[in-house]
Amino acid sequence: MNIELKRQIDSWTEADKHQNVIDFLEGISPANRDFEEIGLLARAYNYNGEYEKALVLLESIREVGESDTNWNYRMGYALYYLGRNREALSYFTKADELTPGDEDTIDFIRQCNIEVPFKSRVDAFWSWFLQNEAELSRMVEKRNEYDGDVVVRFIEQGTDLIAKDVHFNIGGNYEFTFSIEGNEHLFYLYPYLISRMPESLENKWHFFPYNPGMDTSFEFRMHGIKVNMEEVYVYANYDDKQNDFAVSFYEKGLCSLPEEQGYGTFCIMMEIMLGEGLAFRYISDVERADELKGDMFPLTALRRHITQTLKEHGKEVFENPKDVFVTYQLEPEENEELRYDVAIGTTCFSHLISQYYENVTTIFDKINRFGAQAVFLAFPYDNISAEQRKLVLDFRYALEDRITKEILNPEGLGLLLGGAMGTCCCYMDFLLYDVNAFLEKVVPVLREYPQYSFYLSDFRQYCRLTRLSDSESKDR
Repeated sequence: MNIELKRQIDSWTEADKHQNVIDFLEGISPANRDFEEIGLLARAYNYNGEYEKALVLLESIREVGESDTNWNYRMGYALYYLGRNREALSYFTKADELTPGDEDTIDFIRQCNIEVPFKSRVDAFWSWFLQNEAELSRMVEKRNEYDGDVVVRFIEQGTDLIAKDVHFNIGGNYEFTFSIEGNEHLFYLYPYLISRMPESLENKWHFFPYNPGMDTSFEFRMHGIKVNMEEVYVYANYDDKQNDFAVSFYEKGLCSLPEEQGYGTFCIMMEIMLGEGLAFRYISDVERADELKGDMFPLTALRRHITQTLKEHGKEVFENPKDVFVTYQLEPEENEELRYDVAIGTTCFSHLISQYYENVTTIFDKINRFGAQAVFLAFPYDNISAEQRKLVLDFRYALEDRITKEILNPEGLGLLLGGAMGTCCCYMDFLLYDVNAFLEKVVPVLREYPQYSFYLSDFRQYCRLTRLSDSESKDR
């Protein structure tokens, strides 16, 4: 395309004169339009709200367009505004793969995921499982007759309804285990998935939200070596203050591997034995020993050793980080972004809090890819005395309890992650499985408290703030 012509089209687009672009490009014979001109005409149709026409044009150049960022973005744009969110998501995702980091593309991906909420994805998965239960049972009962890859591809038809790259294992006793694979956010999502299992499956199938661990020994093969679990010896040093363990290990074949391979292999073995929850929550460090030492014991006994040690120190044993709430303290700062006024808070998802202040969205986006959303409710208050601040804090606790009991739990809409008290605002932190359904339920509740204005924010900086209610005094 002529450079001057491209500038003219871009000028019209920036001035929202999309009909000018359409009139001009439609004046070119369809047979004479090149790939770029067809794409720009489709863009103009999109911006003019004529999404079906844009799709027809883009489909006509699919063969070339599938590897083009703009073509995928424009396909996603048209489909999104036609309400075809799942389809739109696949195109925006492809555009992001081709040209990573474009904020408009990322925002559309986030919005598409919200419009296909985790709650509905979970229901779709269980519906698929029920429809295919007979075939899944045959795969368990006659597993030797099935090719493993065929089984995986078949089950992925169901798990893909939740999200891409869901890891799982299916066992011989009708066991179906979802796997965390080091992805912390899944500890906060998979338990809800399991909780929605249909009652008709309960007496036959055994579902686990993550690898639960085991006590029995077996052979493990990796990187060309064969290791028996009970022949791997470990020592676990307990840190009472941090409430975690540093583990060292030794096994001749395992320690003969290059350091990275040996370390990685042991971590996989340890996670199998301990379970993903216990390993993630309590193992702070792993190192390889140079020799077998007298105070070491078999890896198969590590799970029992950890649980006994915790109980001996008066500590409760938690398998899932979502069940462990910790208190954090910060030094309030002057900042236009919310939460910089926080002095003290509690959370069961420390890394989510940390990433917010680091202005990193890795965990937020991983959660969003499952159709869930990490958010917080904020309500400001005036400069008040310490006694009045205590009353505000008590109000926050009472409101958290009410939202949990009346909205989150009965409707299966999310999880309370904690909250915080700032010098200017109070904050309530949530992981929502259906944002739009949550808002429909929570807004009427918040309006029962006209002394405060409530706002909703994603757990990321520089995002749009949504006002949910106004206080009676606009000056609060």
